[in-house]
Amino acid sequence: MILNFTKKLKFNILIVDDSIDVVDILNQFIINIGYTPLIAYSGQEAIEKIKKNKVDIILLDMVMPKIDGNATLKIIKSIQPDSKVIIITAYHDTEKIMEAMRSGAEECIFKPFDLNLLKLTI
Repeated sequence: MILNFTKKLKFNILIVDDSIDVVDILNQFIINIGYTPLIAYSGQEAIEKIKKNKVDIILLDMVMPKIDGNATLKIIKSIQPDSKVIIITAYHDTEKIMEAMRSGAEECIFKPFDLNLLKLTI
C-alpha cells in the first residue's frame, strides 16, 4: 500500500491591488491552483480583511492610493505577524522594495508576473 502525503494545504491568500484587472487574474489563478482567495482593492480594505480573517499569504501591491504597500505591510504585520507577504509591483524602486523586505515581506515579484513563478513562490 502506497500512502500519498502530498495533500495540498488549504491556505487563505489575500490579494491586495487597486487594479480590478490584476485582482481578477490573480483571483482566478488562486482558485485554479486550489487555494482560497480573499480580495481587497486598497490598503485599508486589506487591513479590515486581516482583522476579520486568518490569512496565510498576502499578495500585496506596492503602489496604491491613500495607504501604499509599505504602510499596509507594517499594519498587517502588527495584526498578523505570521502572515507571509509577497510584494507584487510594476516599479523597480529598490529603496521601497528593501523597505518592504525590512518590514517583513518574504519575496518580491514584478508585474507583469510569471504565473509559474508565482505558483512556485506560493
